[in-house]
Amino acid sequence: MQDSFIDIGANLTDQSFDQDRDKIIEDSFQNGIEQIIVTSSSVNESLKSIELARSYKGKIWATAGIHPHNASNASENFKDDLMAILNHDEVVAIGECGLDYFRNFSSKEEQRKIFKGHLELAHKVDLPLFLHQRDAHDDFLGMIKDYGPKELKGVAHCFTGNKEQMESYLDLGLYIGVTGWLCDSRRNSELLGAINYIPKDRLLIETDSPYLMPKSLSKSLNTRRNEPQFLGYIAKELATLMEIGLSELSSITRSNTKNLFAKLRAF
Repeated sequence: MQDSFIDIGANLTDQSFDQDRDKIIEDSFQNGIEQIIVTSSSVNESLKSIELARSYKGKIWATAGIHPHNASNASENFKDDLMAILNHDEVVAIGECGLDYFRNFSSKEEQRKIFKGHLELAHKVDLPLFLHQRDAHDDFLGMIKDYGPKELKGVAHCFTGNKEQMESYLDLGLYIGVTGWLCDSRRNSELLGAINYIPKDRLLIETDSPYLMPKSLSKSLNTRRNEPQFLGYIAKELATLMEIGLSELSSITRSNTKNLFAKLRAF
């Protein structure tokens, strides 16, 4: 029997999937993917993610939020807009939200304003946070401590940092999301140094597709577009690094996913 996995982060509303989205989804379900959480980066994208989830009830779920790249485009009423969306049955998390000082597509001030709004929403809605951070660790950590709920639930999505950064997120109660970044020898050294310090009950896995295609897989398949069905490849790499069996990793990550994203438990 094939080991199954849950992809906690796939950008399936991305335009790169416009021509074959349903095929990509079906291929994933036929290749060991049990459920997929579709991540959203704007209010409009959140609505699209919900519609997609409705087409695959119990198999696909949605997040609702505004990515830091899009902070400058958010309306003044963005919290009210998101609050209405967060009440949909298909939504399992607030986000993708956080800070990204690597590209600064939105100013740092705009990013912090929008992130603060998401953290305030987490006080009102019983949903975990789907968190993004790049080159902004200190501000990110400080804002969560200042504005986040005392009983913080969430995941540090696409974690790429070092052991010390990871431990600071674990101390907050966060789960750690691991992607195909671990397969990229050009830039994965810090992550590799942290992998074996992730408690097994805090570990989640994701593709972040269509991004972060594992490099060696990209060469063999002659494509740069990542897909949820490739999560098994990432899982094999991770299981090897952690010195555990693939079946154990499947059981651990599926259980952790359903603990954090409670709506998935019924399916």
